Amino acid sequence: MCACHGGGTVTTRVVTTHVPLGCVSAGQALDGEGYAKFYGSGDFEPTLPAAGHPLKSAGDVLSEIDPASRALVVDVSEGTGRWLGVTLIPAAGNLDVLLLPWMASCGLAQPIASSGATVAPIDPATVLITGGVVGGEASQLPAPSRVAHLAVDSVEPIGTEYDLLYPRTHASVTPFGDGALVAGGSAPGAGGAGAVRNTAEVYSSVTGGFDQQDPILLSTARTDHGAAVLVTGETLLVGGTDGTNVLASMETVDPVTRTVRAVNVAVLAVARRQPDVLRLASGEILVAGGIDATGSPVATVEWFLPDVSKVSKLARPLVDDATARAYIALEGGGALAVFAPPPGAAPSYPSVWVIDADGTFEAATPVPGALTTPILFGGAGGAPVLWTGDRWLRWQPWSGSFGAFISLDETPPDMGSVGTSPDPGLALWVDPSTSALTLMRFDTDGPYSPLSGPLLVTDTSDMAPDALAGLAGAAFDPSLGLVLPPSRSAFVTDRTYADVDIDVDAPTGEPVVVVLRDQLGDELEVGGVSCPVARSPDASLSIHVERRGSTVSWSQSSGGMGICPSTVLPNARVSIGVRSGSAVSRSVSTNLRVTRL
Repeated sequence: MCACHGGGTVTTRVVTTHVPLGCVSAGQALDGEGYAKFYGSGDFEPTLPAAGHPLKSAGDVLSEIDPASRALVVDVSEGTGRWLGVTLIPAAGNLDVLLLPWMASCGLAQPIASSGATVAPIDPATVLITGGVVGGEASQLPAPSRVAHLAVDSVEPIGTEYDLLYPRTHASVTPFGDGALVAGGSAPGAGGAGAVRNTAEVYSSVTGGFDQQDPILLSTARTDHGAAVLVTGETLLVGGTDGTNVLASMETVDPVTRTVRAVNVAVLAVARRQPDVLRLASGEILVAGGIDATGSPVATVEWFLPDVSKVSKLARPLVDDATARAYIALEGGGALAVFAPPPGAAPSYPSVWVIDADGTFEAATPVPGALTTPILFGGAGGAPVLWTGDRWLRWQPWSGSFGAFISLDETPPDMGSVGTSPDPGLALWVDPSTSALTLMRFDTDGPYSPLSGPLLVTDTSDMAPDALAGLAGAAFDPSLGLVLPPSRSAFVTDRTYADVDIDVDAPTGEPVVVVLRDQLGDELEVGGVSCPVARSPDASLSIHVERRGSTVSWSQSSGGMGICPSTVLPNARVSIGVRSGSAVSRSVSTNLRVTRL
């Protein structure tokens, strides 16, 4: 990519594509006879179609890439095969992009032969593998920590002099500042029965190792706990065990000050170890699942404010007899829960639930067929991918059911019970037969992706609801558009916006609220409580919203305009949604146009 500046300086940035050796060994290698298309996206509307480049033409100038691009998608076609790669574009330097076969899995080159390790992404291109042991139960030794650089198919050990000061298994790993926080866990010991750690250590992506300062002292020793990153950037540690008691406590760790906060932090209603901890689109924290002090699964779901100072909704039980559980946050709001039925359960067993943005539980269509080891991945398109234990399915948010997704050429072996997603369109797990990190690309959309055109014209593509759709929920009427019941919303999936223009029609005159939601979960409702709009009595109207930094203004086709009393931060990226007001029976919206500036 070449960027030309007023002074005549030309900066050359090289894009290098890589193919995992695991794909080569699986017979999926590229032989150089195909074509590649490069799509750049950013805070602008695309103007040039992507041109094809023969794979053998290394050194081609990618003149079609706008210098202001913030993300790059590489789409390679060769014979009947297709390969895709996605990367965010840094402010400076060259780019590496990992190409993966579309809708098929393959592993990275180097195995990670250790047990008890935590495998967690710390950014879309970096995965930290730490904790864990090697050797038999009687002779367990700490396994070296490793870093997987996904863009270049590399799994590298961290040198001994820069590894953990205190080896640990079953620790939590979360993004933390420019790196990661490895917190709690147990010291390696015979049978994994070592002392529970009360410290946390910091990995730096800049230095490529753990800092060798004194570890951060936690408020209590904990292992088998859950963790999430709050909207403030702090890491939240939830529950677990101190080796004797199952914990109900929570605490936060600040990446700037490296301080721990346990005061003014709420306490779990049900103490639990191995909980699922999710940060919802609203910024709230949802805690679900886990094991209680008696060894029984916990059915109670709990919600906390974004700063976890208080509960935000009343704790409630969901399903208490499932043999395995999986939870994932949904883009529109709330979460999706999947439960493996107990032995002998009827086909109608309620295995799928939508936890709405307001905390309501709604039973969705059960998963058909076998469901033994549910693992949920991603969420691109508002549609997480489910591994059932023997096949892949994908959530269909507008029908409230899982549908057939893909059929891999070779069904992957048992994943165990752990999977993760470095980005919303990528599934990652450890293949237990090879100990290799295994990847599958199923989507390429991201925060800067363009839209193909106006939304809510012929269908609900690129939109996701905040509750179970259909029946009394959101529905699409081809003759009208999107019909929303009171206080329900639908959001544009995947994309976030800086300065933006938004236009939407209300063909029946039943007004729609335009919602701008920032990374903290804070919302500005144009046409709602936070920014009232003088509504026209016309039978139909359209509303136009402009966001310029911290200023948000509106106008409508029938006349009238105004500026919102905005609290939007100047540099905040926002998601775009439509909502029905609480004081109306419904809203109808169509022809939603979102234009980047």
